[in-house]
Amino acid sequence: MFARPTTPVAAVPPRVPGARPRPARARPAAWSLSNWPVGWKVVAIAVVPLLLAMVFGVLRVDAAMANSGNLRLAAARANVIPAITKYMSALDVALLAGSTGRDVEGAKKNFTSRKYELQTRLADTDVIPDVRSGVNTLLNGGQVLLDKVLENSIGLRDRITTYASQLLTAEDAINASVRVDSEQIRAQVQGLSRAVGARGQMTMQEILVTRGADLPEPQLRTSMITLAGTEPSTLFGMSEVLGVGSPDAKNLQQQLLTRMAIMSDPASELVDNPDLLRSIKVTDGIAEQVIKDATASVTNSVQAQATARRDAAIRDAAVVLAAIAIALIVVLLVARALVRPLRVLRDGALKVAHTDLEGEIARVRAGAEPQPEPLAVYTTEEIGQVAHAVDALHTQALLLAGDEARLRLLVNDMFETMSRRSRSLVDQQLSLIDRLERNEQDPDRLDSLFRLDHLAARLRRNSANLLVLAGAEISRERREPVPLPTVVSAAVSEVEDYRRVSVGGVADCMVIGTAGGGVIHLLAELIDNALSYSPPTTTVRVSAVRGSAGGVLLRIADCGLGMTDSDRRIANMRLQSGGEVTPDNARHMGLFVVGRLAARHDIRVGLRGPSTGEAGNGTTAEVYLPVAVLAGEAAVGQAGAPAATPRPFIIKPPAPEPAPDPAASEASYQNGADKPVPPVTLLPRRNPGSSGITDIPAQPAGRQPPARRELKTPWWETQHEARQDAGHKARQDAGHEARQDAGQTPAQKPPAKQASASDTSAFFAQRSAAAGARPADPPPTPSVPAGPVDDDVIYQRMLSEMLGDPRELAASPDLDWRSVWDRGWSAAAQAQDQPVESRTDHGLPVRTPGARLVPGAAEPEPGGGPQPDRQPPAAAAVRDPDAVRASIGSHFGGVHTGRAHARTTSQEADQQ
Repeated sequence: MFARPTTPVAAVPPRVPGARPRPARARPAAWSLSNWPVGWKVVAIAVVPLLLAMVFGVLRVDAAMANSGNLRLAAARANVIPAITKYMSALDVALLAGSTGRDVEGAKKNFTSRKYELQTRLADTDVIPDVRSGVNTLLNGGQVLLDKVLENSIGLRDRITTYASQLLTAEDAINASVRVDSEQIRAQVQGLSRAVGARGQMTMQEILVTRGADLPEPQLRTSMITLAGTEPSTLFGMSEVLGVGSPDAKNLQQQLLTRMAIMSDPASELVDNPDLLRSIKVTDGIAEQVIKDATASVTNSVQAQATARRDAAIRDAAVVLAAIAIALIVVLLVARALVRPLRVLRDGALKVAHTDLEGEIARVRAGAEPQPEPLAVYTTEEIGQVAHAVDALHTQALLLAGDEARLRLLVNDMFETMSRRSRSLVDQQLSLIDRLERNEQDPDRLDSLFRLDHLAARLRRNSANLLVLAGAEISRERREPVPLPTVVSAAVSEVEDYRRVSVGGVADCMVIGTAGGGVIHLLAELIDNALSYSPPTTTVRVSAVRGSAGGVLLRIADCGLGMTDSDRRIANMRLQSGGEVTPDNARHMGLFVVGRLAARHDIRVGLRGPSTGEAGNGTTAEVYLPVAVLAGEAAVGQAGAPAATPRPFIIKPPAPEPAPDPAASEASYQNGADKPVPPVTLLPRRNPGSSGITDIPAQPAGRQPPARRELKTPWWETQHEARQDAGHKARQDAGHEARQDAGQTPAQKPPAKQASASDTSAFFAQRSAAAGARPADPPPTPSVPAGPVDDDVIYQRMLSEMLGDPRELAASPDLDWRSVWDRGWSAAAQAQDQPVESRTDHGLPVRTPGARLVPGAAEPEPGGGPQPDRQPPAAAAVRDPDAVRASIGSHFGGVHTGRAHARTTSQEADQQ
């Protein structure tokens, strides 16, 4: 059925194999309008716009008539402007007379006359409500202000501020009185209002100059400078009427500069200054002339424009009415010939596009072979040919849909197969790397192995991306809830540049097992993107807080260049849509994968720029985990309940697995410590190098030790090897304690340095100094248990020395080897430098148990009293080294667990 046609589409509709033949229908006659060539129809269509233009002319005539009426109304409303200007002039004169005491009665009578004139004009004119309200405010406020001035019951400063508000109201009323679409008229009205404002400003300045003695000199000068600062905008508006280069405009600018110079000169007297008064009078005269000219010009211009619009409307109406009859006849005939077949073609094409094609494609993807139904257009002219072309497109669309469905299945199968094969190979590679890391002791090789480990993790994540691209589900074996800190740690461990990730406060909650892998994958993609698009010297901050509705909001912020608003808007739209399969997904796979994973688990992901108050540019990715993704008590969120305070989460290096005393562990749980979360094998456990050791101890001048390199201790180190390292560490402590103050006097000992929690590089040197400073016969003192801070300091010291390179520790100037015990330490150094006797087939060294033990044993302290618990040296010599190492490792593990519990408890108490 879906065989591709080999012949071009003819005028006659193609016959589909297997379809029933259509019944014969009588075709229209050749002279029929339905069979006209397209050219004739185009000619007819070309005539129609001319006639339609006439129809639109009717609308234009109507609009012109309406506009003419509006202009006549505007001309009538413009008659209120002269009354407003006269009223403001009378108010200016009355305020000056009341302030100076000159001709008060005459000014008051003039003001009363102008006020009555404005009230009468306002009552007779149909002005807009804003103008009416403003004029009423002018009438009432002006009378109240003049009465207070004449009674001398208002201060000079209040007099100026009250009049300033009246002046602004007058300007707004003038501007609102004339609302036309002519730029020239609007400029004239603007210049008129500015002229009224300029005259009012001169009135205020003249009042300040004549009555300035009522104010202190600094306050008077400040007030006048403030008033003068508003004059440039007023002069600019007046220049629209006067002309930019006119003599009056230049004179206004010169007078402004003169007044500013006098006001700015501290030595000049402002009160009754003749130069100031002269400049004010000149400016006031120019403003008065502008008011007279602009008032008459605005009124005449509005009236002339209203008359012109009325004449144009009459002329257009005569032309349009003559063409309407002819246009209607032609339009009806041509429209009938075109609309009918086009309507059938349109309805059929829309039905195919919106209804038929969608259902037929769905049936094709299901394996059926639907028969396309041709459109009901039987003419042989161009519209009929278009209908037949639509039928052919319908058939071709079904063919392409079948090909596309088969191709999509093949591509998805190919992606899934390639991804699963690649994932299997990467898992084998990770297993091999894990075994190499377990047996490797060389720090440089171990660091290279860690880099290979993270590259392999990225390859595995890329394989998972291909699975998401193919629409397949990533199989997950574990279904138990996963702690959110573990999820964040696993996501950080899957990026290559994990050292730049700074994890802040992370809410203490659990993620359901079915969504744990997807959340880890989603966070890893966002963290990797933030690391890629930010400078290598900056950090990427990750934090998680509890929302008021019970969900958790994670933020991943970088300090890069950020995104433009349009790019961020497009990215957020793609994230919200769940990702669309396009050829661009290969270049922007991370965005597609994040959108798909978020849609799969009902997680909301969004990108935003830095908030107000945040430093830098950068981009912040926000991931909201709803309550459905969370598990346990943490997922039970109540609206309005306060959010839980996030616990600071720090990626620490792994410690040896201790074997703590069950009684001690139970006691610690009863004291309020949280029980440990069961280990989750679903998530990757690699997080090397994140020991948090950042501070470097201060060194004396001239003695710069070599840079200490951090040993990458793998997470998967066995308990037996951890105990061996702990036993070796205990022997080093015993050797250091054996170095007493023999051969050193208190004056020769260097002063002890105060070590911080992170300054742990000279731990053994401080222990030696402390041992040397101890008296020979110390009096018995009660033992005081150390607080959580001291315990944490000791633990950080021991942990830093365990993670340090022994060869660099030996070369550190903090360890003073110049003592009488050089022979013993030389023997210890020789034990450490034992050559490798045998290697594996791959070139890795084979360790010999006990080959690097320090010879000798610690002697009992003299005068220490009876020690019944200690055995004689002969008995100690035959001890089992494995038992000793196991005992020391268990002790160190118990101390570490107790101190970590005390530190966590103190932090929770501080947060509460």
